[in-house]
Amino acid sequence: MARIEQENLDLVISIDASLLPETVREIKRRGVRVCLWFPDAVGTLGRQYMLLGDYDALFFKDPILVERLSHVLQLPVWYLPEACNPAWHYPPTSVPETPSVVVAGNVYGARIRLVNELLNRDIDVRIYGPPIPPWIHDPRITEHHAGRYISRQEKAAVYRGASAVLNALHPAEMNSVNCRLFEAAGCGAAVLCERREVLSDLFEEDKEVLAFSSFGELMEKIQFCLKDRAAARDIGDAAALRSHRDHSYAQRLSRLLEIAI
Repeated sequence: MARIEQENLDLVISIDASLLPETVREIKRRGVRVCLWFPDAVGTLGRQYMLLGDYDALFFKDPILVERLSHVLQLPVWYLPEACNPAWHYPPTSVPETPSVVVAGNVYGARIRLVNELLNRDIDVRIYGPPIPPWIHDPRITEHHAGRYISRQEKAAVYRGASAVLNALHPAEMNSVNCRLFEAAGCGAAVLCERREVLSDLFEEDKEVLAFSSFGELMEKIQFCLKDRAAARDIGDAAALRSHRDHSYAQRLSRLLEIAI
């Protein structure tokens, strides 16, 4: 609180969903507006402290959640998707091409199941991300895991060089998409994204991203990327242009400030 008074702030933007309601109210008693930017799926709402904190504005990435919180709880909520950072997520000028389908992120049940289905069909899958949880005993997952988390330039090179980046969404993504979509698109990858209704508002299907709603459709899109690398690269180029133009963190922050101030 001393720092808030010292800096003479007009607005506090929190990205900490566990900020106690009492803390939010104490900040507001000092005449400072407070908002929460929560760029994650509904499965990580936890104890839902943010619904009790009397924020001036709440920003979520799922339109369904926004609608429910607004209509039923009468909260000041707005839809704000995730984004990319063009300083990190951009197409490298030259990277070696690989025949792999890249999966990046945590390893969990749905992801294991999908990767194994692809491996059963001789698709070369390469997994990047945090260490595999100790409760998972699947030798094929271990074999295809690169054993490291990727970020910044390495992430851009891996995404751009892959035949495709598979963005199968967590089951908790109701009508939302994750940051990986925007990051991989920003890096110029041919992104295979599980279809959600909101996706077509963010990218043009088949020109900027390749969407799928079934395993059969996913396999068709993978085969397309493997057989026609030039066409897949064109989709990646279009994705990068769209992501940098419309979906950067700077643009999201500008929108947030328009509403919160």
